[in-house]
Amino acid sequence: MPITRRQFLKRSAASAAALSLGPRFRWLPGTNVSYAAGPSDAIVVFVRQYGGNDGINTVYPLNGTQRTNYDSFRPTLGLPDTNAGCAQRVTDGAPGSSTVLSLGANADGSNYALHPAMTALHGLYGAGKLAVVNGVHYPYADHSHFRSEQIWYTVDPLGTGGLGWFGAYLSKYPGLYPATAVPGVMLESDLVPIFTPTSTGLFAFNRLSELQFPATGDTAEKTAKKNACHSLYAASGGLNPATFPELVSMGNTGVATLDHIDQYYQPGSATGIVEKLLIDGSGNYDNDNPLVYFSPLNPGDNPNIAGMGLARDLKHVAAVIRSNVGARFFHVSTGGFDTHSNQEDGFFHSFLWQEISESITAFYNELNQAVTLPGGYSGYLTGNLASKVIIITFTEFGRTIRQNAYNAGSAGTDHATATPQFVVGGAVIGGQYGAYPQLDDPGDNEDDLKMTYDFRDYFGTVLTRWLNVPLSDLGPGAGKIFPSTPIADDLGNIYTTFTPIGFLAP
Repeated sequence: MPITRRQFLKRSAASAAALSLGPRFRWLPGTNVSYAAGPSDAIVVFVRQYGGNDGINTVYPLNGTQRTNYDSFRPTLGLPDTNAGCAQRVTDGAPGSSTVLSLGANADGSNYALHPAMTALHGLYGAGKLAVVNGVHYPYADHSHFRSEQIWYTVDPLGTGGLGWFGAYLSKYPGLYPATAVPGVMLESDLVPIFTPTSTGLFAFNRLSELQFPATGDTAEKTAKKNACHSLYAASGGLNPATFPELVSMGNTGVATLDHIDQYYQPGSATGIVEKLLIDGSGNYDNDNPLVYFSPLNPGDNPNIAGMGLARDLKHVAAVIRSNVGARFFHVSTGGFDTHSNQEDGFFHSFLWQEISESITAFYNELNQAVTLPGGYSGYLTGNLASKVIIITFTEFGRTIRQNAYNAGSAGTDHATATPQFVVGGAVIGGQYGAYPQLDDPGDNEDDLKMTYDFRDYFGTVLTRWLNVPLSDLGPGAGKIFPSTPIADDLGNIYTTFTPIGFLAP
């Protein structure tokens, strides 16, 4: 089980003399295994949509039988297939484009469009930097939020949900991700299970000021207490791991935490490396502060992202990346997608996607520029970083083919299965991938889409083509990063062989 801060302090022999660590970040120790080579600077940012996104209105048909069925199944929730219809939405108060955001023809022969609120991401699609991956899900589809989340975290539809797949990746290569490093950062209140358990370090916080060593006294006294704790943790981490595995993991936890928190934030001094990129004119940090240089993630420089929490979180991710403190893997999220009712009442779902579209695009544009820092800043990554970063989305499931009520104000959609996902980045090969699931050829029930891609092919493409994981380590199979699903579900879906998707080059 993950070890919480409270459990860590209770169990550690060193904790009797140690002070507690910050309340909203954790470190999940695990077991080191064999080393494999990988790139030194590839970065992955996960963007999670909590609640289960309605993919049928996120990427929707414009013509053909798919459009006919779409109009029939969604008579009042359906999105327009004409520029005049999009313009009317804007007149009525909807965010986004007054023209259809066409993606062109899909492999199924129909044309599709992005939701009209996704204007910014459509621009990246036109630039070849957005991949639309259709019909992503898994065998033995589950409609429960809790269970489906667990399955997405572990990529194991039939398992008990013990190991997060990205945590398994990190643990696979202790030479790349040592026990006293912190390669993973989550802009969250707690760790995200996709990363846990793992043998390396993870920080989770909502604001940098949560990363503090909470000692009392003057500077000298605080430093002495911190050094004393560090020595105790180092002694614990230096024990024989075969004899004292828990104490070694706990000791490494303390060492890594104390070694890294000051890089992020130093209370009252504005000398944290990350913090310095987010201070105001008086030298004070606040999570709503803009970056200290021109950036599309600053509301003053880009009013389109004003008031958007996702953009604020991605601003912090950008600050950590440019600070070059060793973190390469990030998780941010946004909620509200469980739209059983009132899905477009006040254009609710539209505004959700406007925030994602504007925030991800602003983040991409922030990294797709060289920046000029104020005087006195050194050691930061100021160049164009877009070719080093990919952004990848996921959500626990899609929504039903049919809307669940007729009235446009109250209608919503319910839990279902496959849904499109998105990948953005300078190295991404843009376009549509996979045939869009047919609305008149449902899965286990009349409202579930059949899947086009197993989520292990989606995530595995990132691992193999971006992080250079060998196929022999990826699996699927026992002892590999990905488990297999060798027994077919009612639709004949199994997973025994990895097949990469073309949004990243081999």
